Amino acid sequence: MAIRKPAPLTGLVEKINAFTSSYRVDGDPYLDGLREAIESKKNLHIWAELDPLDYLPHPEAKAHQSRSRLVRIITVIRNVLVFAPVALTWAAVGQATTGFSRYIDENGADVVNFLDFWQNGYGILDDKWKIGEVARLDFLMIMVVIILTLYVSQAGHTAEKLRDTEEEAIDRERIALALEIHAQLHDKRKITNVTMNASLAGSISRLVSATHNLEDASKVLEKASRKIPKPATSSSFLDSFSFSDDYDAPKKRKSRGA
Repeated sequence: MAIRKPAPLTGLVEKINAFTSSYRVDGDPYLDGLREAIESKKNLHIWAELDPLDYLPHPEAKAHQSRSRLVRIITVIRNVLVFAPVALTWAAVGQATTGFSRYIDENGADVVNFLDFWQNGYGILDDKWKIGEVARLDFLMIMVVIILTLYVSQAGHTAEKLRDTEEEAIDRERIALALEIHAQLHDKRKITNVTMNASLAGSISRLVSATHNLEDASKVLEKASRKIPKPATSSSFLDSFSFSDDYDAPKKRKSRGA
């Protein structure tokens, strides 16, 4: 027994379900209403009048979301870290200023300049606040900012490319589903003068096209028949005998009474 193919509208319901499941657009009023109308076979002429491209949902691309979220987090960290060297430097300046004031109070006349004190500490300034240590930490933080900036730029470009690729794929499937809906519901539209004229024009166009195809086919057959060689005439057995040769006529016999 041959397997029966599903009806076209049944296949359309399956495609709608696949689109809904793939892009998680459950609850969309257009898809739910169209599915219900197809299954109940009611009010199809109303849905046939709607342009699917105007009413189909626009699914959101999600493949890039995790990468985009990571890029946003790193961007925030990078933006905050930009000010870290400035904050550290000013904190070190404050500590060095406080220590230098104490150094002046303790040593009186034997006073060095501020930069010399900031560099050496003289037992008053802690090592972590010395200018050399602060400069090293500033350099490391600036390098981290540079690396994060490069990563954010590259990762952001990759995430944008993934989003564009997924959106193109979604648009292709959305257009394909819209064309399928339009094709399946085209003959379900309510009969009006416009639809009747359109159907009649389509039928006439198909008839004219078929006529042209038949005319072209007849011309091809005619040309092909002319190229077929004609069969040679075969000679019969009697044709090998010639009756036109001159034979001597029989002599006239003399009568006995002569």
